[in-house]
Amino acid sequence: MKVLWIVNTIFPYPAEQIGIDKTAFGGWLNGLSTSLKKYDNIELAIATLYNGKNIKKFDDGKVIYYLIPGIFNEKYDKKLEKYWKEINADFKPDLVHIHGTEFPHGLAYQNACKDTKTIVSIQGLVSSIAKVYLANIHVKEIIKNITLRDILKKDNILQAQKKFYKRGIYEKEIIKNATAILGRTTWDYANCKAINDKLTYYTLNETLRDEFYKNNWDINNVEKHTIFISQGAYPIKGLHYALKALNIMKNKYPDVKLYVAGDNITKRNTLEQKLKLSGYGRYIINLIEKYKLNNNVIFLDVLSEEKILDRLLKTHVFVSPSAIENSSNSLGEAMLLGMPCVASNVGGTMDMLVHKKEGFLYPYTEPAMLAYYISQYFENNDLCIEYGKNAKQVASQRHNPQENTKKIIDIYKSIIGED
Repeated sequence: MKVLWIVNTIFPYPAEQIGIDKTAFGGWLNGLSTSLKKYDNIELAIATLYNGKNIKKFDDGKVIYYLIPGIFNEKYDKKLEKYWKEINADFKPDLVHIHGTEFPHGLAYQNACKDTKTIVSIQGLVSSIAKVYLANIHVKEIIKNITLRDILKKDNILQAQKKFYKRGIYEKEIIKNATAILGRTTWDYANCKAINDKLTYYTLNETLRDEFYKNNWDINNVEKHTIFISQGAYPIKGLHYALKALNIMKNKYPDVKLYVAGDNITKRNTLEQKLKLSGYGRYIINLIEKYKLNNNVIFLDVLSEEKILDRLLKTHVFVSPSAIENSSNSLGEAMLLGMPCVASNVGGTMDMLVHKKEGFLYPYTEPAMLAYYISQYFENNDLCIEYGKNAKQVASQRHNPQENTKKIIDIYKSIIGED
């Protein structure tokens, strides 16, 4: 069975071949592809866009990789149709698996190769993200914090929201054209059915990064009164609400620290960094100064798998403060380690974590409740251990690599009609 994946990130092997840094994102895809490599009856190819002029093809002995000239944005690029036809003729897939609907290059494949069956994995849903993109930031604050970068790139928060709406139009077409949908939460099922009520839907949980299965969080090894969030580069990730919660907590816990991974949007030490400062970055800077949190917030920048793991194992509480999520892989990894977790009750998160059993859920617009639940962990080691143990147990079942690999192969066989 020949399966072509269409993804939104460059895998480590082709990245190495063209001399670019390996990305810290999409680790779960690496995990799943590694599992599929072990099956001789699966021929796997993986294709994505890159900043180049010609199609590139690489083979690591187990997987074929295609890099296609193109840009990830909200615009439909008709030139991609020609490239997809070339790749289709070269690899001759039985099935194409589009991982994510965030960008329209998957739609370009569907339009170019209409006779090939396509299965679409739902990551987030940009048509739903667009509706909450501002994450309750007042328009006056958005306008007040517009930067030169926002003006030159036409990319302030309001304009970025419009781009998500545009991407959402193509996303709906991808879902309508799909042979089948792969999802994992009640939220993505309901939203996909609202777009196409006749679609075939399969449930498949994700396989996470390998190192998170091998390690265990221990209350005796943590830096007390510390919090970790996996990213905060744009409004829907809820960093501004995490800062408001931190402001509530700092009087009782003056040593409290919030570690923020992902792109550091507050950098402004050099002229280049100042020119690249976004409106949301300026808004976050202003909140940190307003609440006097300079000694309480640490931006870690983009980290490798090993460094994220190390930081999580040293951190007291994991928090997902997003305005919308389908099922956060960062939350899944924290649960897999057995960490105490607090997550905003949005999107599909309710399917990941049971409130007051495996962690705490709270309304994302309520920083006081976020602060309260974090404090519950700070005050009670036994609660941290109990909820962390429960979280690890359910996450280990949900993200079981062997079960998830077997299931995806069964799904592939079902779609192409193999027994």
